[in-house]
Amino acid sequence: MNPPEPQPLTVTLSALPRMSPRTASFIDVRSWVFWAGAALTIFGIWRWTPLVVSGLSGSPTTGVLSAILWLMYGLVFLVLLYRLELFERRSPATVFGALLWGALAAPGMGVIAAPAMHDLVAAAIGSDNPWVPSFAAPLVEEPLKLLGVLALALIPGARVRSAADGLFYGAVVGLGFQMSEGFLYTAAFGAESGTTTVTAMFLLRGIIGGLWSHATFAAVAGAGLGHFFNATADLNRRVTVLCGTVALSIALHGFFDAPVLGTNPFVNSVVKGLPVFLLFLAVLRWAHLRERRTFAGLAAHVVPDNLVSPGDFSTLATRRARRRARRWAKRRGGFITARALKRLQGAQLSLLTAVHEDGWGSPRTVELSRDVRILAATLDRRQAEADSRR
Repeated sequence: MNPPEPQPLTVTLSALPRMSPRTASFIDVRSWVFWAGAALTIFGIWRWTPLVVSGLSGSPTTGVLSAILWLMYGLVFLVLLYRLELFERRSPATVFGALLWGALAAPGMGVIAAPAMHDLVAAAIGSDNPWVPSFAAPLVEEPLKLLGVLALALIPGARVRSAADGLFYGAVVGLGFQMSEGFLYTAAFGAESGTTTVTAMFLLRGIIGGLWSHATFAAVAGAGLGHFFNATADLNRRVTVLCGTVALSIALHGFFDAPVLGTNPFVNSVVKGLPVFLLFLAVLRWAHLRERRTFAGLAAHVVPDNLVSPGDFSTLATRRARRRARRWAKRRGGFITARALKRLQGAQLSLLTAVHEDGWGSPRTVELSRDVRILAATLDRRQAEADSRR
């Protein structure tokens, strides 16, 4: 009998045991979480689709215009989310799954949960109290969105390995929710008042309110969930961080919906949205610093120096440092040398990502190590050719 294969080594040991990924994305037919999530998504689609069809059929012109605007909005927002990432490593299938959960599964379940929560809050503080929606909506919508991130964290192939991963997927889930909800509001009001109202509603809910809406709320809670599953801190601290970020996301949502600061929706959105966005940036900074420390540890203690040394990582740590290194390479050896360095940087980042997600010694790291060696040799050759021409 052959001895059992050793588990891949990684420096980022988590407090909770993590299974090695079996698949390249969250689609894992051997995971009960995947099937449970699929069932809930189908249920959500079943409950939410009639509302979407109604939005399109009420006034086809404004309905289609609303759909086009929000689909374009989602595409642009996804690009911006990717630009916020320090290290590129997202499976398109997993990103699409997170978007689908936010756009269909969460709001579909909310069709049942939201009226029930509304009745509970109304019974507690009075049905005529204008604060009922600002309490009821966040208590339903934020947990439902976070369920999607939780499912990804429990599926090995999704590779949710850090607070930054949880933040990213929380933002994607929230974006899906924002697109779906924004479409319904825009189509409904547009059906009554025409395309001018569609434009005004999209401007309010998308352009003006987009930076501090559902994507922001869910990203904050997702960061706490990613930290809970992957940090090495003791259980009490991880639970405290998780509960704190979830409570913060609910509080931010409630504050944004609160009936304060007058009735002008545009002024209301900006004045209340700015502090929400600043708190999100603080959480983003915290998640990025943790991620950078983790990758620095991998470069220092796990990945051999001839592949990614700590010095190499100092240039890989930020996008600005990478661009600065490429500009230096271009001045030294021209465009070809700068392009060779860019390819090497991409391969080194992919290698660090693979080590973080799958562990050193996994098939991905073996293949990427070979790529780094080849690209490093190519860069050395380009630099030598450039030096010889001087």
